[in-house]
Amino acid sequence: MFYGNGLNIDKEKNRYKKYVSVLFFEIGEWKPLPNISFIALTKVLSTQNLINPQGVVASVSLTGKLFCVYLCVNQKRKILVKKTKNKQEALKLATGASKYLGISLNNYVKE
Repeated sequence: MFYGNGLNIDKEKNRYKKYVSVLFFEIGEWKPLPNISFIALTKVLSTQNLINPQGVVASVSLTGKLFCVYLCVNQKRKILVKKTKNKQEALKLATGASKYLGISLNNYVKE
């Protein structure tokens, strides 16, 4: 893969880094890890509007489900770990983060 993004957590040094990966290089800055209370798994509806670049009045709206994994300080303050269309990938990531950090997982997906 030539391009990607993600989040690294270093619990020994109590820090995290959101990064963009280009080829094999991760670009991002380490920040202090706040006191995370829980991991949250949520589902949101995503809408993408596609508009004809030629200026003709024709557009298409695509709607789909995205599953989001967050590190949560509280109900309002959170850090996005990942958005994905794959529910199993999101659940695996949320479960792994919960075990790694030793905190609870709140699964808000009701399917």
